[in-house]
Amino acid sequence: MTRFLRMPGAVALMISTVMAAEFALAQGQPHPLQPTSPRLDRLAKAPGVIEGTLTRVDGRTESVDVSIGPFRLLGKTIEVDRDTLIQVNGREARFADLQEGATVKAFYEERGAKLVATRLEVSSAPG
Repeated sequence: MTRFLRMPGAVALMISTVMAAEFALAQGQPHPLQPTSPRLDRLAKAPGVIEGTLTRVDGRTESVDVSIGPFRLLGKTIEVDRDTLIQVNGREARFADLQEGATVKAFYEERGAKLVATRLEVSSAPG
């Protein structure tokens, strides 16, 4: 059904965009503004790296806080799972070997709302 109405160009463009999106949905196609599956997969597995200090090692949740900056106010909480490679001073280690205050380089993946470590490289342990 086509309707011709007098309206400002921006409103007409908005209405035609909404109508096109509704048509695509009715045809079983994804919404034009919805990210496609390959893009979602890439976003879900976006790798990251953070270098800083271990300010919290939580054995109950098996997670660590890596803080950065001069006052350690910024950082991330990263979960550790059984597939995480942990190295302390170049040697393979376990979660129990992690100590607060150590310098760390953490490699992680985003999995939903969580950050999960793929590798933790602890370059120095506190004295």
